Amino acid sequence: MSLIIIREEGKTENGFSAQLIINNQEYSITVSDPFTKEDETLLEWYFEGWLVTPMLNTETAKKAADSVNDYGLSLFEQVFKQDFALYSDYRQLKPKINEIAFEIQSKTPEFQALHWEGMKDPDLPRPFAVDCLMTRRLINPININIDIPVSPVINLLAVIARPDEDSDVGYRTISRPLVELIEQGNLRVNLDILRPGTYESLSKHLQEKGRNYYHIIHFDLHGGLMSYKQFQDGVEKSRYFYQRGYGLDDLEPYEGVKAFLFLKEKIKVKPFL
Repeated sequence: MSLIIIREEGKTENGFSAQLIINNQEYSITVSDPFTKEDETLLEWYFEGWLVTPMLNTETAKKAADSVNDYGLSLFEQVFKQDFALYSDYRQLKPKINEIAFEIQSKTPEFQALHWEGMKDPDLPRPFAVDCLMTRRLINPININIDIPVSPVINLLAVIARPDEDSDVGYRTISRPLVELIEQGNLRVNLDILRPGTYESLSKHLQEKGRNYYHIIHFDLHGGLMSYKQFQDGVEKSRYFYQRGYGLDDLEPYEGVKAFLFLKEKIKVKPFL
């Protein structure tokens, strides 16, 4: 297996400086987001909003789908074609595309927010993520010791939340393939589905099951990477709770961006870290 590492070094005025390591050679590259804010909004609608009414707005949906390809091609150009020697090293690996693994190493959430899985060589029919192993990790990861007891089955908890009720994606749209895969493959997986999909319900359910019962928790819900100002704007539009309720303190001002998951709280949305 050949490994290609893309490692964030720092932020620039327009994006990021990074190191690309291939064939034990290091190359300096710069990367910027190929999309504007409007492009990202369209993509978000395509993957989340359009699922609600897939028979409508088909032309807009096609435009959004095509933009994914454009994004991937732009990212490829930035990563591999800034240096002739770098591109030459990549071309040596290209004939065995299935034996290439990508590792995206980051210092910041913004670098991981780039859609690396969409990166695509114009000479190949599909993005790298379809044929190659692609992993993401922090350069300075948090070390957490996990003691998982031996079990004859994998215990899996699916947390499903649709904060926008009828105007949201259907409950089974994302999770049904997971359930069918387990059943049809006769996999040794014990699947529990959390109801209701609230933070309080999740907290109490995990306490009842006990420490280290679940091997995997699958979150089928919305999320966001937001600055404090963006969060405040959501509060003003009654999109998020500022006083976050059960088990959560009020959100204090913070620098940069933080990641949120959006669970249900009656008919509103409550983010948690």
